[in-house]
Amino acid sequence: MKNTRYLAGGAVICAAMAALVTTGMRSATMASLPVDKVRAADNTPKSFVGQRLRIVGFVSHSPLRRSPIQTEAGTVDVAHFEVEDKGSVVQVAFRDALPDTFRAGGPVQVDGRYVSAGIIEADHVLTKCPSKYETVKPDPKKQKAMKTAEKI
Repeated sequence: MKNTRYLAGGAVICAAMAALVTTGMRSATMASLPVDKVRAADNTPKSFVGQRLRIVGFVSHSPLRRSPIQTEAGTVDVAHFEVEDKGSVVQVAFRDALPDTFRAGGPVQVDGRYVSAGIIEADHVLTKCPSKYETVKPDPKKQKAMKTAEKI
């Protein structure tokens, strides 16, 4: 009888812990969605409006605009730019400093709340430096010098 109560109590505790872990993971993870898929869902029952999203694409060549807004902490500059991919565009408003590698045409990942069709209020903006991932073509003069050095 006592063992049954302990087993039942242990099962309830394990189930509660499993539920907490799965709901915590679900709320903390976001799928990366390309701009065109997010925009294609606008005005459909599967719209992403009101949800937290991670949008991936490329910084548009449209000019970056900054607009000051007044907050309780003082004046904050909000960066406004566009992210595009496959002909679709999302406008971004970001209240923090942009990364050093932020540039027009560069790959970008934006995390935030999709407030209305085509507009996201970003919490995080991440960029990659594409030069780090491009293959470098070897210089024939350097290869010849290395081969000569190996022979010596």
